[in-house]
Amino acid sequence: MHLHTFIKPSLVLGVVLSLIVTSSSWAQSQKNDVIVKRDSSKIQALITQMSYEKINYRDLGTADSAKSYIYLDNVARVILKTGKIIHVRDSVLIGHVPPDSVGQYADMANLPTDKFERSVVMANSDQLRDKYRYHHDRSMDGKTGAIVFTSFAAASLVSGVIIAGSGTSPDNKTIGNSLAIAGPVLGVGLGLIGFRNYKFHRKKAEKVKTELLRRNQSLSILTVSPNLDPFNKSGQLSLRLSF
Repeated sequence: MHLHTFIKPSLVLGVVLSLIVTSSSWAQSQKNDVIVKRDSSKIQALITQMSYEKINYRDLGTADSAKSYIYLDNVARVILKTGKIIHVRDSVLIGHVPPDSVGQYADMANLPTDKFERSVVMANSDQLRDKYRYHHDRSMDGKTGAIVFTSFAAASLVSGVIIAGSGTSPDNKTIGNSLAIAGPVLGVGLGLIGFRNYKFHRKKAEKVKTELLRRNQSLSILTVSPNLDPFNKSGQLSLRLSF
């Protein structure tokens, strides 16, 4: 009799924990971009800039996520972490547009004393987009962690109460009470860490965003620039995507 009453709450607990793990895995399943080459091979990457000529990225397949690049004529398509797919088309290049220089927008006589803020005003706009994406992604990771672990705390509390109230076995009450106490403590603790990381990185991302807006630079650039030649009845098309 005791064994039968213990199995039911255990199954309930197993199902709840499985759902939590599954939702956590789903939330974190797509954390990187994918570059699909013309030979169908794939690169798991963190894209930092995409221009009409090449893609700059961090190769997540290497131990240190080394910086690298690949020319667009070797790329078939790009799958962004948001799920958006960019199909690369052959186009005629219209010339290179150099990025702004380091410190170009900084007031050298009144640099911020804070190390991070000083690095923001001294960075060029491409570096700022890199910084923004890094801190934005870390803040989203923290937010996801806070939600997942808070859900775990609530599920543990409910499961513990159910197990403790099932049957008359002392084991049920011991396991249920332990789960109802330890689960929320662990879940809330880890959730608070995730929430703290979310606020920390979001604050930095907002500072980078403010600096880009001050420069009239966008966080992400996706421009399609047509160039028509009515005399030769030809056209040119270039693509530039930056983060």
